[in-house]
Amino acid sequence: KIIRDIPRLLHQMRTRNYQDLPREVDLARYPPYYRRNFHWQTDGYLSRRSAEMYDLTVELLFLGTADVMRRHIIPPISRFLAEEKYSKPCLLDVGCGTGRTLRQIATTHPGLRLCGLDLSPYYLLVAREVLTDFPNVSLVTENGEYLPFLDGCFDIVTSVDLFHELPQAARRRVIAEAYRVLRPGGLLLIKDSIQVTDSANLAIFMMKF
Repeated sequence: KIIRDIPRLLHQMRTRNYQDLPREVDLARYPPYYRRNFHWQTDGYLSRRSAEMYDLTVELLFLGTADVMRRHIIPPISRFLAEEKYSKPCLLDVGCGTGRTLRQIATTHPGLRLCGLDLSPYYLLVAREVLTDFPNVSLVTENGEYLPFLDGCFDIVTSVDLFHELPQAARRRVIAEAYRVLRPGGLLLIKDSIQVTDSANLAIFMMKF
C-alpha cells in the first residue's frame, strides 16, 4: 500500500495540496486545522487506509525507532505508580491514534485501567485491533479540546506526538482539559518532537529532516 501511494504523495507535495481528503467524510464534524493531510499523508487522519499505513510509515520515517521514542513516557509512569499506591489507577491517553502507546503501557503495567481518546474514528478502528488482547482499555472518539469526562477522574494523563500538530489556541485548550480531568497530585506527561524554532543549534538538522 505504501509503495502504491508514493506517486499520490509526491503529487500532493509538488502541488502543495494539503486538503486532498476523502469526499465521503463529513468535514464539518472536525475543526478546521484537522481538515488537512498532516505530513502529506494520504487522507490525513480521515480514512481506514491511512490508519493501516500510519505505523509502518512512521517507523520507516524514523528508521525503526518510533516505538522506542514512544516508550520514553513509560519510566515516569512507572516511578509515579511506585510512589503513589492506588488500588486501581486510571490513565487517559489523549490523541491515542492507532493505540501503539497504549499497548506499550498496558504491557508494562497490566493493572492500569486505560482510556484512549482520538478524533479519528478510523484510527480507533485500528487501535481496537492493536489492543484486542487488553480488556482493560476503552476507546473514545472525541476532541481533546473538550474531554467528555468528569473533573479529577484520571490519575495519569498522557499525550504522545499530538501537540506539534495543534495550533496554539488548541494546545492551550487540550492542556486545560487535561488538568481538569486529572486528579490533584496526578501526573501529566506530554511527549513530542523538537521543532525548528525550539533550538537555533539544532534548526539545521530539523530543516534537513
